[in-house]
Amino acid sequence: MESNRSESEIILRAEHLNSYYEQAAGGNRLFGGKKYNKQILKDVTFEVRRGEILGLVGESGCGKTTIAGSILGFQKHLEGTVTRNCKHIQMVFQDPYSSLNPARTIGWSMEEPLKNNTKLSAAERKQRVAEMLTNVELDPALAERYPEQLSGGQRQRVCIGIALMLSPEFLIADEPVSALDVTIQAQILELLKKLKQEMNLSILFISHDLRVVYEMCDRILIMKDGAIQEEGTPEEVYFSPKSDYTKLLLDSAGLGDRYE
Repeated sequence: MESNRSESEIILRAEHLNSYYEQAAGGNRLFGGKKYNKQILKDVTFEVRRGEILGLVGESGCGKTTIAGSILGFQKHLEGTVTRNCKHIQMVFQDPYSSLNPARTIGWSMEEPLKNNTKLSAAERKQRVAEMLTNVELDPALAERYPEQLSGGQRQRVCIGIALMLSPEFLIADEPVSALDVTIQAQILELLKKLKQEMNLSILFISHDLRVVYEMCDRILIMKDGAIQEEGTPEEVYFSPKSDYTKLLLDSAGLGDRYE
């Protein structure tokens, strides 16, 4: 991490994050009189720059989602600091169907952030919903439908729209295309790139798919067992990897021929 980088360029900084899970017996770490003996994050430090897409890559269980929870303030047993230089942080999850209320229309779900955080009238909220549906390349008429009446790709576009209703500066995308087929994946990725430019978003893009991350991200963090193994641009990480673990990931993804 560059120490001389202007603070105005940094939208989020995480420093020396250590996260723990409670276990019933034993333990070697004390929080509020309770013991914890399962460490998830291990001295994790990184920054996200304004207007960039930062990729966070690693196998399942390595701590990627725990980092997202730490940024959002969901991790109870956390050491270290997270400095947020932005108005709002919103999240797009892996499964678009479970992210939506099946008993409510798309329009109702999209209006909820506006109802809870603004003083817009009902007519103004509906107008904002129609505009956002257009922004995520959906017909505004879909506001009257229910989640089960939409395809997986349409549902994920709705979830992206909901996350953007309050015009956040920072978006966490946690495996946002892994539940979709390849053709739809490409469309959603292009949509995220477009919205990033139009709304000047910074994005933490969490994924296990090295091919997707290479196409999407400005910089990449490689994570293993709760610790950052490597950091760099896609060209540095994919063509000149420093970590043996990065090389293993590239080989497993069929990308081993990219580096010497």
